[in-house]
Amino acid sequence: MVYLLQKFAFVHANVHNHFSLKRHLVDRDTYKQRRSAALAEWQILASLAAARKARVASRGERFALD
Repeated sequence: MVYLLQKFAFVHANVHNHFSLKRHLVDRDTYKQRRSAALAEWQILASLAAARKARVASRGERFALD
């Protein structure tokens, strides 16, 4: 159980830091560009994870994030 909580905290921290752009420190256009770039990167990572999960499932193995 502790391992799962540690894993969740690790993933949550990375995702939060990726999208936490400190809006009050940059102008609107810069913020929008950075936000769009972060979202595009997240979509790429999510699609890669989904493809990996599908590939593992097709082989009948259990999917793990490790």
